[in-house]
Amino acid sequence: MTTVLAFAFVITLLVFVHELGHFLAARWYGVPVEVFSIGFGPRVWSVRRSGVEYRVSAIPFGGYVKMAGTAPRGETTPNGFDSKTRWQRFVILLAGPVMNIAFALVLAIVGLWAGIEVQSESGQTVIYRAGPIDAILLGGKAIAATSSEILLTIAGLMTGQISPSHLIGPVGLAQIAGESSELGWRALLATMAFISLNLGLCNLLPIPILDGGHMLMLLVEGVTRRTLSFGLRKALLGAGAAVMLLLLMTTLYNDLGRIGLLTL
Repeated sequence: MTTVLAFAFVITLLVFVHELGHFLAARWYGVPVEVFSIGFGPRVWSVRRSGVEYRVSAIPFGGYVKMAGTAPRGETTPNGFDSKTRWQRFVILLAGPVMNIAFALVLAIVGLWAGIEVQSESGQTVIYRAGPIDAILLGGKAIAATSSEILLTIAGLMTGQISPSHLIGPVGLAQIAGESSELGWRALLATMAFISLNLGLCNLLPIPILDGGHMLMLLVEGVTRRTLSFGLRKALLGAGAAVMLLLLMTTLYNDLGRIGLLTL
């Protein structure tokens, strides 16, 4: 039960941060936001403010922002997302991953400032607390180093140098979140920073359906000065969904193998 609750808390918070980035950028450019939901599924509670329905939904594993003009219909929505310039849409898409990366940095700085457990030369576990300036510098270095490792791992997966069996999915993340919560808030903070950084960077991958895929399509349109047809966009999104489904099945197989339910 602890594992499920910890995973729900971590994923919901990190998706909230991600969607908050999209929300703030959309509002900045005047795109009407219809719904900002914490969780999925049936509505449990809601309130409407300035035309936005802020909602708490029944399934506490993530959340979403519904903007006008994001559903592919083949026609432009007045003042909607699809009516904005390519640059504005690019910024709105980029804002989600950037928020996750920035949040990871904040968590790293807070963790270093509040104190992290390290081993002394004698082998004893002690709490090391960095000063404000040192926490910012060390936090930035830690996020940069971890980002480099994540990107190298992604590159290794794409070139075949790293086996897909190393990938971790929802079950594995839930297990990590549960174990971290049992070790204390410092360990949970570090885990949240790592997952938030992964979420931000992976969402920048040029796979249709992810933010990075939509951003790539906008770049292609900007270079060619031609708008991709509705049919082509729909086909690309379908292909992206298939890739993500295959990835989910692979990570689920890996996770079940790690906990002994399947033989890898």
